[in-house]
Amino acid sequence: MIVLKIITKYLPLATVAIMMAACASEDFVGNQELKQENENGKAISFSLTAAPQTRAPQTGDEAAVSLNNNFVIWGEKTMSDASHQPVFKNYQVNYVTNSANTTTSNSAGWEYVGYKNLPNGTATAEGESLNTNGVAANANGVDQSIKYWDYSATKYDFFAYSLGLGHTTTGESPTTTYAMSSPMSSYTYRLSGTKDQLAACYISDLYTKTDMSATNAQVLLNFRKLESQVRIALYETIPGYSVKDVKFYQSASAASSGTEAYIYTPEGSIPQNGTYRIDYTAPETPATGHTVPTVTWVTDDEDPPVTVTYDSYVDFGNAVTTTGTTWTDWADHDYQETTGEIYIGRTSNEATKSPYVSVLPNPGNTANLHLKVDFTLVSRDGYGETIKVTGATAVVPAAYAKWQPNYNYTYIFKISDETNATIGSITGLYPITLNAQVITDPVGNQETVTTVSDPSITTYQKGSDYATTNEYKAGTIYVVVDDGTTLTIGTNANLYTATVTLADPDNDVANITETSVANAIASPTGAKDANGNDLTVTLIDPENTPEPTDKLTAITAIPAADAPHGVALTINGAKFTATAGTTYVFEYINGTDKYYKVIKVAAGS
Repeated sequence: MIVLKIITKYLPLATVAIMMAACASEDFVGNQELKQENENGKAISFSLTAAPQTRAPQTGDEAAVSLNNNFVIWGEKTMSDASHQPVFKNYQVNYVTNSANTTTSNSAGWEYVGYKNLPNGTATAEGESLNTNGVAANANGVDQSIKYWDYSATKYDFFAYSLGLGHTTTGESPTTTYAMSSPMSSYTYRLSGTKDQLAACYISDLYTKTDMSATNAQVLLNFRKLESQVRIALYETIPGYSVKDVKFYQSASAASSGTEAYIYTPEGSIPQNGTYRIDYTAPETPATGHTVPTVTWVTDDEDPPVTVTYDSYVDFGNAVTTTGTTWTDWADHDYQETTGEIYIGRTSNEATKSPYVSVLPNPGNTANLHLKVDFTLVSRDGYGETIKVTGATAVVPAAYAKWQPNYNYTYIFKISDETNATIGSITGLYPITLNAQVITDPVGNQETVTTVSDPSITTYQKGSDYATTNEYKAGTIYVVVDDGTTLTIGTNANLYTATVTLADPDNDVANITETSVANAIASPTGAKDANGNDLTVTLIDPENTPEPTDKLTAITAIPAADAPHGVALTINGAKFTATAGTTYVFEYINGTDKYYKVIKVAAGS
């Protein structure tokens, strides 16, 4: 039988477990013990009982609703002579409430016997009459028969997909599939449609089972949503000021808007429809039984031709209120304050957020993400002074915008006391930096912090929790400057440590900012932090003897072990090994201009 579970926290993850029982066969080959099991005549059946999970899965009727009461399964067995035989070839499996144990092949509401298979993996013509489960009665399909376990097989391979709620009975064109095939060592199929249709789809891992000796042995076939989800968040750390009236740009040249939030790509490379190819390679000796598919966006030079459309921006709509229950305009309402003021959040873990929006995966992306905003600074001294800031920009490197299926991406932008924005006719000193936090369930996590300056400086650390702690941990930290210049240590890139001496340790608080660091490096005598404490900035010279453990070194790649998606990234930057409890300063020099990034590392990390 099959156990179906759907994880609902963050992006839903659907997990299908196939429980194998014995099978009857006149041509049985195998040992006597398995032959006796086989003679019990156990059929392959499907059920929705839940195996243990760290988060409560959807089961039974609830899980069936998410899959629109239907999924399509493919199964193949490998015999001892290495030949292959299809078992389930695009069989549709349908859920019928209260039907469990009414047939031999149905143990928990999921039935495949008595339906016609889908030869191309999809329903037929638009508007054709549908079964009660919402799948077209394909006149060209083969009548699906009951299946039994063959204990003489050396292994079984299974994968499945569901068109989810994107497959409707309204006469609309459903999400479709092409080119279902079964080579000896790999399997592939395609899902095609609009963004909304594709976002409703679930795809499974390939499950390879080699042990069929136990009656009702469990086979897990993990489903996950095809879609990705993205959101943005803003917070500010400007001493003496609050930020309000945030207005976003849909492109570099568009007018700003206070009611919608955007990130955009000048290349216009965000997919809106088309086809995805899902590829599996069957392992000869699987370690865990599960093989994660490779998902590729198929462009219109593929066969068959696919019409592909793109967009240049993601629209996040309005911000969420402090209660998280309703949406409000970014420029008009209270986000974090409780006194009636209209300021955005002041810490990364209280950032003003957009809702998540659905996007199609884009694992081959090569385009940077851009943010451009206007905002107003309001003094906190009670006089109500305001400063209008326009055209502040930030760039998220393309390496952190390779959206994968079933990932949640959070891009967090920090407004600080440097900026490349315009204040009147002068470039100001109040930057937005970006912290890109990826919240995953259960795939992975990515966080970056980018200064809003020209050029932008991005820092990244594998497994950091900067969005919650406002600090990095001890270990390797990567630095990238977005203008593409090769970093040469000691020439155009340097690393410093910054320390503050408190006059009154019981009452004074350190406040190291990019501006105070720049002043200290330019004029070290009598340098102060933003709160007036004595500030010392010391160069870490890589040529010192003994060699510093936290020296800055130039790099051309992030290794797979440290990269966000477990795949090595080609990147032009630098790295250093941070020590716990230390505040570092990265310096980038471009001619006579110098740019700084303050990097705080948690004590005891």
